Amino acid sequence: MRKKSCQRDWPTFPEPYKGLQVNCCKFTRCENFGISPEEALNGTQRAYSDEDLIPKISERQVSKHHPIYGTSGSGKHEAALVCKACTTKKADGEVIQSSYMLKSNRAVMEEYERLSRYLVPEQPTCPNNDCPTYTVEFFEPALKKRGLTKAGSQRYQCKHCKKSFIVGEQTRKHRRPEINIRLFDLLLMHVPLRKIIKHLNISPKTLYDKIDFIHKQCLNFVAEREQQLINGKLKEKSLYLSTDRQVQITNWTKREDKRNTELYGIGTACLTSGYVFAFNFNFEERLTQNEVELIASEYKDNEKPKHHRVMARIWLEDEFSEASKHKRKVHDKPPYTLQEEVAQKIEGEFSALDMTSSEDFDRTTKLPAKGVLVHNEYTMMGHFLLLKKLTQRINKTRFYLDQDTGMKTAYLSIFKDEIKEGKSDGFLVRTVKNLSVDEKRSALADTNKMILELTGRPRKSLTGKEFRELVNELIIPKLNMLEVINNSTERWLTYPIATMPEPEKLVAAITGISRYDDKHQANLYRKASLHAIDRFFMSSRRGVNLLERPFTSATNKARTWNGYSAYNPAMLTKMADIYRVYYNYVNKNDKGETPAMRLGLAKGPVASEKIIYYGKYDG
Repeated sequence: MRKKSCQRDWPTFPEPYKGLQVNCCKFTRCENFGISPEEALNGTQRAYSDEDLIPKISERQVSKHHPIYGTSGSGKHEAALVCKACTTKKADGEVIQSSYMLKSNRAVMEEYERLSRYLVPEQPTCPNNDCPTYTVEFFEPALKKRGLTKAGSQRYQCKHCKKSFIVGEQTRKHRRPEINIRLFDLLLMHVPLRKIIKHLNISPKTLYDKIDFIHKQCLNFVAEREQQLINGKLKEKSLYLSTDRQVQITNWTKREDKRNTELYGIGTACLTSGYVFAFNFNFEERLTQNEVELIASEYKDNEKPKHHRVMARIWLEDEFSEASKHKRKVHDKPPYTLQEEVAQKIEGEFSALDMTSSEDFDRTTKLPAKGVLVHNEYTMMGHFLLLKKLTQRINKTRFYLDQDTGMKTAYLSIFKDEIKEGKSDGFLVRTVKNLSVDEKRSALADTNKMILELTGRPRKSLTGKEFRELVNELIIPKLNMLEVINNSTERWLTYPIATMPEPEKLVAAITGISRYDDKHQANLYRKASLHAIDRFFMSSRRGVNLLERPFTSATNKARTWNGYSAYNPAMLTKMADIYRVYYNYVNKNDKGETPAMRLGLAKGPVASEKIIYYGKYDG
């Protein structure tokens, strides 16, 4: 417990960082929604920079006389922002979330910069891992040119470690460049790495070096294409996006410590085209745990609130150990209905240490042996900041999110301005995922029977327009009869029809859509689906051996090990990036189209060699 005399060493509310402030009320039906603490004090809605705040706001004003927000302690070194207006409404009996864990704006921006790094042209850096400039987050690289080689490549020298290196043609170090395309195909055909080594007759080091090369080329290729999104070259006025999470588990590296490392990946795909805009994991390869611990010790992070720490976005050893001891509430009876699943999910989140984290560690998990683990809530906010960048020229965005308080909070934190301006709307979607194929077919048959009774025509005979109008007609009467579910701040709509991917689902609007007429609201509910991103997740697991779902058995005491899974978490993130590029630009559907073609980022399927040897071709 820190002394009161020391509490004034840092502001009550984290100050904006590079114009970003994620701490605010996130209840969209509240008059304080999206208003940052400094905006309320200065009586204006405009965003302030760090310099603007210094002469206008004092710590005494924030802590004692803030007009709309207060704070409450929720644990050691933790605090939450409390909305006074929501607290009043909550006292009247309405189900409202009135408090939100304070987060570091600097940490959110750091994570966004990590996730969006591929969009920035790469600058030469010192390749020496022991050089201080290798950790780019904390040191600016200092290089000087040292002439050209005989081949015409620029030679550089690092001013810190004096190491010289060259930046030349991408394939100059490849003794067998002809196998790069074969390797690219094998990686995406569910072939284990050891079999690839044997099939191509290469060493393990060569394999990993070529994977690094392919990964770098994929990012360079997709960065050039996605600049078209940022520059507003697409004709789409609205984008309908689905967002979900995936958990990946790495194998243990020591028999003496059979704990797994869990990575949380968040992905967003376009419902219309299937294009996957981002697929990000909460893992940072460029840092080591020892480096992070030393920096945290130097800046005395353990004495500060978590939202004011220098290493706020990285899991430290002591806080991970403490989080692993916490257990969420386990229900004795499994839910029988989808409504009960929603209620149990919310109840489980209430029992968590931090509702915004979406992480659930226990004694079977550990920090990665290589690299560092990022707090998942910062990765989710960085993910939405990246989406905001990519869709900044789109008039309207509609997000369909998997039911997850952390994901919802991240979306509302980042898109708050667009929501207030009516340029973005969000929905929660909860689907049944444990039905067998026969049960799904039975639900689909019931839907087809209902359609036949209503229209007198079989479902297959309806045109796309007729089917959409029918679904809207089924939804409109439900708009005035939305369901109230225990502990939920939203009102839920039971989707009227079944599909094979989503035989049963509930949908809830988390933003105000009452400004639309009934037909428009019904249209937004009708589009609600997670199928686009779930299809990508399923395809990635089937296509990439390292991303395959691991298995457990009754004899391994809940420990998870898969002979084909990765030992180094960095391999998961690299293969996820590679597969995203392949899925968007190379992989064709039955009509010969790729997601990039349907979105407008490609005129046709892109050949593998144009990605692998990007820079040698114009397109």
